[in-house]
Amino acid sequence: MPSVPLLSLGCDLRRALMLGVMIAAVMQIFAPSHLVIGLGTGLLVGFLALSCKMFGIGTWVPVLLSLGAAALAMVQHVPADVIWRGLDRMLFLAALIAMLATLRSAAALAPEVRLAGALVTNQPASRRYLSMTFGGHLFGVLVNFGGLALLLDIAKQSMDREGTAQLPPEVQEARLRRMTLAVIRGFSMIALWSPFGFATNATLLTLPGISYVQFGPIGFAMSFVLTAIGWAWDTYEGRRFRGRGLPTTTPPPKSGLAVALLLGHVLALGAGVFVLHGMTSLSFQQGLIVIVPCYAVLWAGAAMRHESRGILGGIGKVAQTSWLRLANMGPEVGVFASAGFLAVVLLALIPMDALREVIAHWGLSAFSYAFGLTFSIFILALVGVNPIITASVLGAIAAQLAVPGLSNVAIALSIIGGWTAVMGLSPFITTLAISAAIIDRRAEVIGPVWNGPYSILILMIWSAFLWALIHFGWV
Repeated sequence: MPSVPLLSLGCDLRRALMLGVMIAAVMQIFAPSHLVIGLGTGLLVGFLALSCKMFGIGTWVPVLLSLGAAALAMVQHVPADVIWRGLDRMLFLAALIAMLATLRSAAALAPEVRLAGALVTNQPASRRYLSMTFGGHLFGVLVNFGGLALLLDIAKQSMDREGTAQLPPEVQEARLRRMTLAVIRGFSMIALWSPFGFATNATLLTLPGISYVQFGPIGFAMSFVLTAIGWAWDTYEGRRFRGRGLPTTTPPPKSGLAVALLLGHVLALGAGVFVLHGMTSLSFQQGLIVIVPCYAVLWAGAAMRHESRGILGGIGKVAQTSWLRLANMGPEVGVFASAGFLAVVLLALIPMDALREVIAHWGLSAFSYAFGLTFSIFILALVGVNPIITASVLGAIAAQLAVPGLSNVAIALSIIGGWTAVMGLSPFITTLAISAAIIDRRAEVIGPVWNGPYSILILMIWSAFLWALIHFGWV
C-alpha cells in the first residue's frame, strides 16, 4: 500500500503538470509558437499518463482513438502543420475545462449560491418542477457540474425532513425522482446556448467562421419550449399524487436576492467575454479562457470581503481550491484533449473527395445529414462515446463536405440538439454519474428508466424543428 507522502507527491505532480498546461495555453494565445505547443503537449501527456488509473470507458475510448489517429498520421505522412494544429487544439481544450473549473471553486465560497439553491428546492409541488429546472439551468450555466451537484444534494437533504420522511415510500420515491429529473433536464439545456458550456464551445471550435449569435439565441429560445414540455410531462406524471399531503416548505430569507445575484454573475461574466472578444483580436473561446479565472478571483474576493481574512483571504481560498481540484481532472481533461486532437487530424486522414462522391451518389437531403449528425451524437453517447468527440469529429466532417443546403448553422443546431437530448439519458455521461452518486440510485435507472421517454421525445421534437428550419430555408 503506497504511503500517504507518496500519494500526496503524485497528486502535487499532477497538479503542477496541469497548471503548466494552463499556462502554456494562455501563452499560446498571446505569443503562439511551436515551442510553447511542444512544451504544453509534453506536460499534458505527462498529466494524462499519471491520471490514467482514474479513466473509465468514457475517457479510454477517445484517448485510444487519439493515439491511433496519431500513429496513422505518422504512417500516412500527414503534413506537419496539421499535427501542430491538432496539438494546439488539444492543448487549448484541456486548459479550457480546467479554467472553467475555477468558477466552481469561487461558487463554493459564495453564500448566494446555497441560498439560491435552497429557494429553488423549497417550493410547493405546483411550482417545484419549474423552479428546479430553472435552478439546474442557471447553476449549470454558471458553475457547471458544481451547480448540478449542489441542487441535487439539497434535494436529497430535503427528503430527510421530518414531514417528508413520514410520507409513504412510493410518494417519497416519486418526489425524489421528479426533483432529480427537473434538475437534470434543466442542466441538460445549457448545451443549447450557454456561452460557457462545453457544447457551445466545441461547436464554435469545430465550425469555421460561425459565430455564437448565429445559433445561441435559437437554442436559448428553444430551451423555454423544452422546459414547457418537461413541465407538462411532470404535471401529468404527478397527477396521482395530488392531495397526498406533501409538506409545505419555506425558502430561507434573502434567497430571492441570491437568485438575482446569480443571474447578475451570469450576465456580467457573459458581458465580459463578449466585450473582450469585440474589442480585441481574441476569439470568443480565447476571451473565455482569459476572463473566467479573473472573474473567479474577483467573485471569491467579493464573497469573503466581510470575513476575517477579507478579500485576500477569498483570493487565496479560491486559488487553493482550484489547485486541489487539478489532481482529479484527468478523466474530463482526457476527453476534451482527445476531442481537440481528433477533430483536426481525422480530417486529414479521411479522403474527403471520395467521401463526397459516395454521399452524392446516395442523393440524401440536407436534413438527412443534419439528422444523421444529431442521431449519431445521441446513439454513440449511449455506448460510451462522449458527445464532444462525436460533435467535434463529425461536425468538422460535415462542414468539410459542403453539402448543398446544409449550412454551418444547421450543423451547429444538429450538434446542440443531439447533445441536449442525450445528456440526461446516457449512463456514461458525467451528468448521470454525479446524479447517481448523490441520490444513491443507479445511473442506468435515472437515465434510461426514469428519463428515457422524455429524452426520446426531445430528440423527436428537435429533429422536427430542425427539419422545418432547413426545409423553409431559415438556416
